[in-house]
Amino acid sequence: MALGSPEGLAGVTDNGAVLLGSNFVADSFWRRLVRIVTHAHADHYKGLPSSIRESIAVIATPTTLELLRILGFQIPRDKSLPLEYDRGIAIEEEVVTLRRSRHIAGSAQVEVETSNGRAGYTGDFKLPGTPPMTDLDVLVIDATYGSPRFERRWSDSEALDALALLVEKHVKNGPVWVYGYHGKLQEVMVELRRRGVKHRFLADYKTVRMVEAASRYYNYDVGDVGVYKGGQVDEPSVVFTHVSKINSKSRMKGAHIVLTGWELKDVVVRVGENRYNVSFSDHATFREVVAYVSEARPKEVIVDAYRGRDAWFTAKYIEKLLGIKARAEP
Repeated sequence: MALGSPEGLAGVTDNGAVLLGSNFVADSFWRRLVRIVTHAHADHYKGLPSSIRESIAVIATPTTLELLRILGFQIPRDKSLPLEYDRGIAIEEEVVTLRRSRHIAGSAQVEVETSNGRAGYTGDFKLPGTPPMTDLDVLVIDATYGSPRFERRWSDSEALDALALLVEKHVKNGPVWVYGYHGKLQEVMVELRRRGVKHRFLADYKTVRMVEAASRYYNYDVGDVGVYKGGQVDEPSVVFTHVSKINSKSRMKGAHIVLTGWELKDVVVRVGENRYNVSFSDHATFREVVAYVSEARPKEVIVDAYRGRDAWFTAKYIEKLLGIKARAEP
């Protein structure tokens, strides 16, 4: 695939690989010298075993590399390259720098400087908390919620407040099961503690280890998190479970809460007896995507259509509203 941006600075392939400069690929496999993982979510560590075999290095923040190890990826020490935020490293006359991103523990944006210009890739993010990269020739931006039809009418703080109230209401009568993705679960544990939820937390061993890593990242001790070993839970506890296990756990006694950014009706929606959706997402809203581009003012924008919905709309909107050349890829 030929890169679509001027001077071949950036592009998104059909398998979701974000190509930056001549030497770097982020968030999916492509035959490039260096693989970058912006954060430890499955659609962003896609093809990592192939990258480990074929690339000379795998770059991520120290927290992301730790989470990947917990998830079972074995990156040889001589290929594992932890990179702190805002510390550039030169490889084959191109400089790569990871910038802070608000998404999950360890998330990063990527900036690559070449002899032909500067390219940036947001990865997944939300505002506030993600400083826009400026002075870019081309920006590749995530647009998971790529049009106003996916807008939520409440803030993250309101969603988390509602979640805490729902947990407190039901945990008095037995366990509360909270379902979400890795990263989101750990963030929610921290936020529930900050909102005064004191009941015992339970999670499987892998999730507990990820909580320990996230606690260091957020610099917040979530306290007692016990290891859930399966079966019914009889004590008042909050059990954090990967969303993929909802079908096997939903018959368990207690209240069941799914964290999802795709619930657009209300902040809390009852979907069955003792079953609820709470509308909480770690992705930028459509308005936040536009606000990011408005502040960053790159010369050109590529909207990631592999992971986003209505990416074509985002691109057209940016062109019309901001007067910046934009398109969706792939």
